[in-house]
Amino acid sequence: MSAIREELGRFIRLNYAEQWVPAHIAREQLERFGNDLIPGLIECLNDGHPQVRDLAVDLLSEARPRSNVAVPDLIARLADEDWLVATGVMFHIQFFGPIAAAAIPQIEPWLESPNEHLRLTAAITILRLDPSRMEFLPTIRAATMSDHPSVKSSAREFFEES
Repeated sequence: MSAIREELGRFIRLNYAEQWVPAHIAREQLERFGNDLIPGLIECLNDGHPQVRDLAVDLLSEARPRSNVAVPDLIARLADEDWLVATGVMFHIQFFGPIAAAAIPQIEPWLESPNEHLRLTAAITILRLDPSRMEFLPTIRAATMSDHPSVKSSAREFFEES
């Protein structure tokens, strides 16, 4: 598994050097680890380096549905001491759909964030995990008129994808 961690470190260094490696390309390169890939990425969720944890989250999301077994470990990372890792999990866990609904109680506090983008991400994530939570539609619709371009874009993308 340390070989997978070494590869994640290499991708991080490439990103620092502005030689970006998109998650889907990184996952394709890591496929050589075969059946060890998903357990290795799950192990990296507990790495001491937050950028390794964050990249492992991205790659587990990219490896769906094969990585569905990682959902409990991803939910645990919602309490990560590094807020970028925690918010990355919040963003990516939505793509696992209803099998990740157990994450909702840990996402709900983000609805009170002073950051509009984090509040929107929380609302979208909860609605994708539990489509019956229609009370978030007005919040997401209002965000389509936000003064913040990234918030407006995310809200509009939600409705385009739905």
